[in-house]
Amino acid sequence: MSEIIRLPQLLRDAEVRAGSFDQETNTIDVIFTTGATVRRVSWMDGEFDEELVVNAKSVRLDRLNAGAPFLDTHGQWSLGDVIGAVVRGSATIKGGKGLAKIQLSNAPDAADRVARIKEGTVSNISVGYRIHTVETTERKGKIPLRRVIDWEPWEISAVPIPADPGAQVRSGTGDALYACRVMSSTEDQNAIRRLRMTMAQRQIELAR
Repeated sequence: MSEIIRLPQLLRDAEVRAGSFDQETNTIDVIFTTGATVRRVSWMDGEFDEELVVNAKSVRLDRLNAGAPFLDTHGQWSLGDVIGAVVRGSATIKGGKGLAKIQLSNAPDAADRVARIKEGTVSNISVGYRIHTVETTERKGKIPLRRVIDWEPWEISAVPIPADPGAQVRSGTGDALYACRVMSSTEDQNAIRRLRMTMAQRQIELAR
């Protein structure tokens, strides 16, 4: 069985590949996902484990390969937040990892932040993504497992501190919710209904 719920955009840690800065092309290589299972804590339904399935079928790379932005700390309100872009066509899935090449900006207003990345004093990366479909399993004696079988990275950011794996909403987008299909067994349906009621109440509170 499946139901549609609405979830915010989420964050995951990513990483710059060591020694990948290319001075001639002004690019760096990043690993934007390894699909590791992380423990999340949500105001919606408490603790759960989230596993990102990383294969060509599960990860939608269209946005990254169209030149998705490389941002300063997930900023989205100014063009000054854009300090680079994913090199078109460079995002790929290989060996259970998501890889991409980032073209750093040469713009004067990005120079100080780009310089920190080049010298290695800023090396923490985070990816923002949307979940389209998740399989949820209630495990007796354990917290629930959510296997994300269809998801879409939207942007990659340089951050001063790695993203909290339990973060549910990226900075500045607390009101944004997106449709997600939840695949579950019959016994999980009551939990999903409670989740939908909680989300509806949250929307009412945000509208006040």
